[in-house]
Amino acid sequence: MTTQPITRPLLRRLSGVVLCALFGLLYAAGPVAAAGPISFGTGSATSKFGVGIVFTQPYSGATIKSADLLVTLPGDIGPSVAALDTIGASSLVYSMDTSSSGLYPNTPVVAHFEIVLNDGTVQDGPDISIRYADDRYTWHVVVGKVVRLHYIQASDAFAQQMLTWGENGLQKAANFFGVTETAPVDFFVYPSEAVFQQGLSQAGTIGGVTLSAFRTCFAAVTPGDSVYGQSVIPHELTHIAFADASDSPYHNPPRWFNEGLAVYMADGYSSSDRQLVSQAVRNGTLRSLLAYSDYFPLDASRIFLAYAESVSAIDYMVRKYGQAAVAKIVRTYASGTSDDEAFKAGMGIDVATFNAAWLTSVGVTPTQYGPQPAPTGPVPPGWNGTGSGSVTTPQPGATGAGAVTGTPGPTTPGQAPSTGVDDQSAYGVAGVIALAGLVLLGVAWWMSMRSGGRALS
Repeated sequence: MTTQPITRPLLRRLSGVVLCALFGLLYAAGPVAAAGPISFGTGSATSKFGVGIVFTQPYSGATIKSADLLVTLPGDIGPSVAALDTIGASSLVYSMDTSSSGLYPNTPVVAHFEIVLNDGTVQDGPDISIRYADDRYTWHVVVGKVVRLHYIQASDAFAQQMLTWGENGLQKAANFFGVTETAPVDFFVYPSEAVFQQGLSQAGTIGGVTLSAFRTCFAAVTPGDSVYGQSVIPHELTHIAFADASDSPYHNPPRWFNEGLAVYMADGYSSSDRQLVSQAVRNGTLRSLLAYSDYFPLDASRIFLAYAESVSAIDYMVRKYGQAAVAKIVRTYASGTSDDEAFKAGMGIDVATFNAAWLTSVGVTPTQYGPQPAPTGPVPPGWNGTGSGSVTTPQPGATGAGAVTGTPGPTTPGQAPSTGVDDQSAYGVAGVIALAGLVLLGVAWWMSMRSGGRALS
């Protein structure tokens, strides 16, 4: 086998191929991480409820020009950033004020320090995690299959009873929505309304809160109060199952739908709620479900009616369309559909149509808004309102869009209508238009003949 010498053009082409291959390998391998000039130790965090959280990050190495703390809470789309006023020689320390932040108990907080060196280099420290606990009290815990019930003042027997209500309520809701619950849920029971409101900064009309973003529930249950306990505990845990079945990154289902299902699963459509709805119908104070799409009023005069209306609508929905249809609506939300799309998937109708049907079922005739017939204008002089061209008011039984029509005057069979001045003017205009049309036709014929002559020459 003979070999041919490599010429210069061929060598240049081979060098180009080799260089391209090397660049390709470097691109595939990604950037090479250089060793940072700062070495971070093990960070830590301590908290005191209602006061703050202190984050500490030991470090060694180069001089730090500036530093920030980046804090991420559940549900945040990105971290919040706080600048450090003072940079220690061997540690970074930041105190996060929670005295008026509204940070809920048991919230998982994740933070890390970001530093900038004198040469502009930016370096991130490791994550520091902490659970922001309500450390004002000594909490006892009983643990079930999924629910972990935390309580302050209660007998062991009552604590176990509350846990049973929670486990059964969560399982009932999970079966209804068609989901499986295995991840733990923390349920904190405060022994009075006062300490509950202090811990969660809630209005006096609120007795329970669910934070599905980190699977935590709260309630105010007086030790031994079985009536309220077996209502509020399953209610809040239904919100957990509802969130697991419907959660999407796009939007939340209507508030009335969520709350109505929680009441329905815990208590059904009770006689007290029926009375509230019936009274509101009689008083004319019943509101459309569309008013409760995002928020519930917090004052006592309206919040209980909002819950009663919501469970009334759910009760009607289940009776009319069945449990499977309702569960399908809930699960359809998980794919990011709109409210109307979800309702049509389960029941075949949109939200407005369902709202109107529910209002009718409780004895309310929905008010229809939309285009209305224009008011009758003044009658021209000499017209009596019944002759040719007049506008009449529709009578009962009239049809058509608003039933506003013009009625021509009567004529004798076989006789053409009389022609007045207006008719003669119309004929004159028609004649002028016809003459103009003939002139245009003539011009067009003449131009076509000239064009044809040129084409033949």
